[in-house]
Amino acid sequence: MNECIRVFAFPFFGESYQMTVTVTKIDTKWDTKKTQEVTSQMFASMFVSAFEVISKQGEKALEEFHTIARTHKIAYYKTLNIVTPMDLVKAIAETEHNVFGSQIEISGDDKKATLKYVSCGMWEATQKTAKFTPEQEEKMGVSCASNWTLIAKEFGFEYEPKMEKDSYEMTFIKK
Repeated sequence: MNECIRVFAFPFFGESYQMTVTVTKIDTKWDTKKTQEVTSQMFASMFVSAFEVISKQGEKALEEFHTIARTHKIAYYKTLNIVTPMDLVKAIAETEHNVFGSQIEISGDDKKATLKYVSCGMWEATQKTAKFTPEQEEKMGVSCASNWTLIAKEFGFEYEPKMEKDSYEMTFIKK
């Protein structure tokens, strides 16, 4: 921790008053795991809050929210020069692992590639933030699959989701 003392002078009604402030520079002390956990939790709380408010505005508002979020996600992946399904699953896996701490396995080649979530940091954080009904979870799964289908199309791929109770696989196939 680096501390320094700064003295400020404030002119007030023709006189000068001094104020001494101790400034402390904060150093990074968290390990990667804690950073990922806190990032997931903060992101999940913002997402759930936005989702709750937007859902009250109706289906049109919710669709607009998903469209804007998807557009930003596509823009990010396009900066990575995605050419093959393997490029895309690697990019998704690296982002999900490095930012949210998700544990992911990938397999495949340049024509067909699969990403399997062993654990999803964002989903786990979302589960801690909000309690969804089974119907809400199913609706979120359908929405997720729909969004990834549209993202896959942007890259000329087909998308095949495989959702089970405790796992989620995403397969992208070059057309």
